[in-house]
Amino acid sequence: MSKKKIVFIFGPTASGKTDLACRALKGIAEIISVDSMQVYRGLDLGTAKPDREQLEMVPHHLVNIVAPDYRFSAGDFRRLAIKAIDEISSRGKYPVLVGGTGLYFRALEKKLIEAPPADLNFRERLYEEEEKNPGYIYKKLLEVDPEAAKKLNPKDHIRLVRALEIYHLTGKRFSEVTVDEWNTPSGSDYWILKIGVSLPREELYERIEKRCYRMVSRGLPYEVYELFSRGYDEKYPSMKGLGYSHYIQYFKGCIGYGEVIELFVRDSKRYAKRQMTWFRKERDVRWVGPDDHELVRDMIVRFFESND
Repeated sequence: MSKKKIVFIFGPTASGKTDLACRALKGIAEIISVDSMQVYRGLDLGTAKPDREQLEMVPHHLVNIVAPDYRFSAGDFRRLAIKAIDEISSRGKYPVLVGGTGLYFRALEKKLIEAPPADLNFRERLYEEEEKNPGYIYKKLLEVDPEAAKKLNPKDHIRLVRALEIYHLTGKRFSEVTVDEWNTPSGSDYWILKIGVSLPREELYERIEKRCYRMVSRGLPYEVYELFSRGYDEKYPSMKGLGYSHYIQYFKGCIGYGEVIELFVRDSKRYAKRQMTWFRKERDVRWVGPDDHELVRDMIVRFFESND
């Protein structure tokens, strides 16, 4: 089977990649969101989901697909993205993946061999015990796999639970499973054009600060409070996102109101820096600015129409 062509458009938060993609792709493509937060329903203002105008310009996939209590993984993304790519291609449109979650891009590109599937009931039982007895998950892993437990942060419940889940499903200790056994890059099923959106750091940080204040003025605190009042707090990955985790800490009385926006802006800038460090390591990237939509459209059309 011949490889399919796909496009990656990535960049740090607030770099303007969604707007760039929508303007460049109108009428020729469909977008697959590569964002670990936009998958969640009800998380709208703080995740910068595409607005109505953008959705009308270009159809989007993998937005608003799971509830806030679902623990969405890179494996989930890979499975759903592959399905979306096939569907988009069958309609004669270009599949273009747009976002800032580097791990998800890598999960699709590197053809990761997936570990055992999630056991959601098992996970929920662990989290229920943790609520009743703080520290339970870490102590449980210490019992069955002390070597793995010593290498993990006792508060990193996602990785602790995954280690316990693998032992539960396979009988193998996580410390005994090599990365090569389950997560080895083994090539790609796709020909990929990589387009990176980049800005001078000072300009990017200014955009981040303005966007954080805009999210707050449009009602982010009320959105977080509504989710928090329904029982969604930081034990769920969805609530660990920028802005959401900060306002939850405020609602719990851990920080003052004046600190929320300051920490929100600071951590957003730090996250953007980590994203750029990740993306700068990618090879064969064609870097563009957020206003280069005509250039991007031309590159994408040439890529898909060429016989290479």
